[in-house]
Amino acid sequence: MVQLDDYLIKLAADLPRRFEYARILRKRFIFEELQNKVDSFISSGKPATVLLPGLRGTGKTTLLAQLYFYTHSSTSAVIYLPVDELNLLGFTLIEAVERYLEIFRPERPVFLLDEVQYDEKWPLTLKVLDDRKKFLIIATGSSALNLKESPDLARRAEHIHVYPLTFREYLYLSEGVLGKGTLKPLLDFDVESIERSVTESAPYIWKAEEYLRAGSLPFSFDRKEPEVYEAVFTLIERMVYRDLPQVKGFDSQTLERTLKLLFLLANPKGERFSYERLSKILGMAKGTIISIINALIKVGILVEIPSMGGMAKKVRKDPKLKFLAPALRAALLYKSGELEKGLPALLEDAVAFYLSKIGKLEYEPGKGGADFLLTVDGRKYIVEVGLGKDSVTQVKKSMERVGADRGIVIGEKFYVADNILSIPWRAFLAMI
Repeated sequence: MVQLDDYLIKLAADLPRRFEYARILRKRFIFEELQNKVDSFISSGKPATVLLPGLRGTGKTTLLAQLYFYTHSSTSAVIYLPVDELNLLGFTLIEAVERYLEIFRPERPVFLLDEVQYDEKWPLTLKVLDDRKKFLIIATGSSALNLKESPDLARRAEHIHVYPLTFREYLYLSEGVLGKGTLKPLLDFDVESIERSVTESAPYIWKAEEYLRAGSLPFSFDRKEPEVYEAVFTLIERMVYRDLPQVKGFDSQTLERTLKLLFLLANPKGERFSYERLSKILGMAKGTIISIINALIKVGILVEIPSMGGMAKKVRKDPKLKFLAPALRAALLYKSGELEKGLPALLEDAVAFYLSKIGKLEYEPGKGGADFLLTVDGRKYIVEVGLGKDSVTQVKKSMERVGADRGIVIGEKFYVADNILSIPWRAFLAMI
């Protein structure tokens, strides 16, 4: 049996080799924010606890690897612990932390804790460490991390969600071009700034379809199509069979049906399925379908977009369901032989992902309702993803019905007229 002391000593010695792959990789945009946390702690000694929840495959372990090298260049007191490995070997997180401190006696250490959800008592462990007011703790975990987080820890810790890649971040990581962008010019109808963004990104927007199919998850960079779809599908299976049971105690039969449910939702017209329809197709109670979908939202596979209106209407109307990363839907469509038909649905996933980061996102229920209603700082925008349809007429009607200030069409053309801005979908993706 492996002894804890031996494991920790070997781990510390092996880390430079284990993380060697990360040295040559470009850093995600979020890295700068985490780097500033390290700089602040090293310079002032002010302790902090930072939680990094996020979907599997978004590069959380690589972020910690890059933080390890960055922190190690300033101080040797950096401790990385893979909690999934500790769990597999029969060690608890608190045992490993306490023994590490006794063996190495670091001063003002930075703890990098990976996959903390594998330790049942991780919230209490992080609270105990935070109470000591000596450490900077940066811990990663699944999207459902906050479900088991104690209220006390939730108040203390800062949460920085690790999201899938935007198109510009995909281009930066894969090609080293462009950098952070913003949707503010779109919201302001700032045509001059939008045109500058379009010109800047023009040499690269041909990669937009590649991004939608496979580029929203960084772990897929070293894989080619169709290998990438098999890898993403394996990721989906891991989330269903490993992560969902942590959220809800589903039995094996329910988990198998969950995969079937995801295939139904991935269909390009999948959002038209009601809970009742899904219940009939899968032979499951409506309440079970709702529980499964809520769990899929909590682990980060799906995004729920409610209908506009009061709480009573939101309860009565089934939500729209989008995939957090377009690559998730693409893998399911590939497995079902429908990927070539899926571009509009993949684009809507990306649009929902972009818009949900900047404001409140809803949809207009009823026949002819708009794809999205976006509210930012009290201003309402009707947003229509208009590939191959007369979206302007529909946007105008929706603007009148909901009292929206402006309308945005994400389609094929670029123009502004009557408080409606139309932007080519590739140019929209290239804005952030």
